[in-house]
Amino acid sequence: SSVLQLLHHVCSALNVLVVGGSGRVGGSTVRYLQTLSGRQQQQQHGQDPVSVTVGGRREESYQAAIQKKVIPSRGVDFLPMDIDGEASQLERALRRWKNSCASDHCLVVHTAGPFQGRRDPTLLSSCIDLSIPYVDVCDEWELAEVSKLDLDQRAKDLGVPAVVSCGIWPGVSALMAAEGVSQLKASSAEEVDIESIDYSFFTAGTGNAGPTIVSATFLLLATEVITFFDGKRKDVEPWTEMRDVDFGKNIGNRPVWLLDNPDVPTTALYVTKGKTPNCSSRFGTAPLFWNYLFGAMKALPRSLLYNRDAMQNFSLFSEPIIRFVDLLVGATNAMRVDVTANVGDEKKKVTLRMAHPDLEQCVGLATAAFALEVANSVKNKKDATVPPGVWFPVELGKQARENILRVAKEDTFVYELGADFD
Repeated sequence: SSVLQLLHHVCSALNVLVVGGSGRVGGSTVRYLQTLSGRQQQQQHGQDPVSVTVGGRREESYQAAIQKKVIPSRGVDFLPMDIDGEASQLERALRRWKNSCASDHCLVVHTAGPFQGRRDPTLLSSCIDLSIPYVDVCDEWELAEVSKLDLDQRAKDLGVPAVVSCGIWPGVSALMAAEGVSQLKASSAEEVDIESIDYSFFTAGTGNAGPTIVSATFLLLATEVITFFDGKRKDVEPWTEMRDVDFGKNIGNRPVWLLDNPDVPTTALYVTKGKTPNCSSRFGTAPLFWNYLFGAMKALPRSLLYNRDAMQNFSLFSEPIIRFVDLLVGATNAMRVDVTANVGDEKKKVTLRMAHPDLEQCVGLATAAFALEVANSVKNKKDATVPPGVWFPVELGKQARENILRVAKEDTFVYELGADFD
C-alpha cells in the first residue's frame, strides 16, 4: 500500500522528537507515527518501530497525556525543553536528545502551537545547525516566511531538508491546490494562466482538537487576512465576505468567512512562476452560533485577542462547553480548493475536495505523512523527494505530493482529487 511504500526503509532506525507531543495535535502525530511504522513492522519482520520522544516544558503534561490516552503509555520518552526559552538551552536539549539516540537518523516535528505572535524560528534554526531534518505545523505566515527567507540557504548548504506549515490545513490543502494547478496545466497544449485559487474549510466544533485550536482561532480574529487580488497582496478584515460553499457528501453547503491562512501567500507566491493568481481562504464551523460568536469576539480589543496567555486561559476555561458542543456536532474536517485558469479563450475550473470524520485524527495522519516523506528522503538520498532546504508544501515535487495525498486519503468519506487519485 502507499503508506507502506512511504515507510520503506524508514522505520528500523528513525528517531522522532515531537515537540508539543503532549497536546492533542502532537499526540495524534505521535500515534500515527507509531501506527504507520507498526504496519511496516508487520510487513518486514525484525524491523524496529519508530522511536518517539515527546518534547515539552512540563513532564506533568506528558504524564497527563498518557493518562488520557492522548499518547501511548509504552514506547514514548520525554525530553524537557522550552521552545520559547533561551536559544542556547534549546540547542543543548536538542543535542542531548540526538546524542542519546540509537542511530543518527533523527527528525524533529514541531506541533507546539499556537504559532500566532511568534516571530523567531529558533527550533528550526537549531535543527539546521545540528543537521536534524524538520517539519512543523506553523499556521502563522510571518513566522513561516522568516523560516524560508532566513534559513533556506543555510539548510541547503548543510544538507538539511525542512518543510514548514504542513499538517492538514495548512499542508495537505496546499498540496490539493498544487494538484489542481498541475491538472489544469496538463489538460491543454495551450498556455494555461492560473487566474484564482480559493480555499474553503469547515470544521464541526473544534474537530476534537481541543482548546489550542480555539485559542488559535481567537488569535486569528485579531489578524488581518492576507489575500491576493490583481497580482497584489491585499490585507482585509477577518471574518468578512461570507460565502456559501458545497463541501460534498454528508456535509453539503456551509457558510464560510475570510480567515488568515499561510496557504494563501505560499500558494500565490510559489505555485506558479510569473503572474500571481488571486487567492483567498475561508473558514466556517458548526453549530452555526459558533460562527456568530467568532464574529462578535472580533469586536474585542485586538490587544486582548492577541494576548496568547489570555486567549489560552479563556479557551481552557471554556473547555467543558467546547467539549459538550463537540459531542453534539461531531468533529468533521472538510476542505475544498477551487482552481480557475484561462486556457486560450476559455475558462477552466477544477474543484478538489477532501473530508475526514475527525480533525484531530487527520491532522496527526497528515503531519506524520509529511514527517515520513522527509525521513525517507534523508535515508534514501538517491530517491529523495524532499531535497535539502526550507520548503512550503506547495513547492514539493509531484512524487512527494502524490505520496502524501495518498496517505491522507485514510478514513476520508469525501476524496475528490481528479482522475489520478480515484
